Amino acid sequence: MNVPAAAEEPVEEPAATLTPYPDGPLVLRGDFEIRSVDGACIESGRTVALCRCGRSAVKPFCDGSHKIARALGGARTRTSPRD
Repeated sequence: MNVPAAAEEPVEEPAATLTPYPDGPLVLRGDFEIRSVDGACIESGRTVALCRCGRSAVKPFCDGSHKIARALGGARTRTSPRD
């Protein structure tokens, strides 16, 4: 008895991707909205860099402060819970 092969489901691209850069920001690409705690949209778009080091003057966005901290011998930004 022949059983027909299951039809392959099409693979959908994610609406957005989040990429952690070593010693740098999280880069969010795609279709997204970033909202404040009260629900107001503070950013929407295609690409933003989000601060991970805590030194940015424009949080939650990255302003490159991690580069200065690293040049001055600051601590490395964690890239995963195992770092």
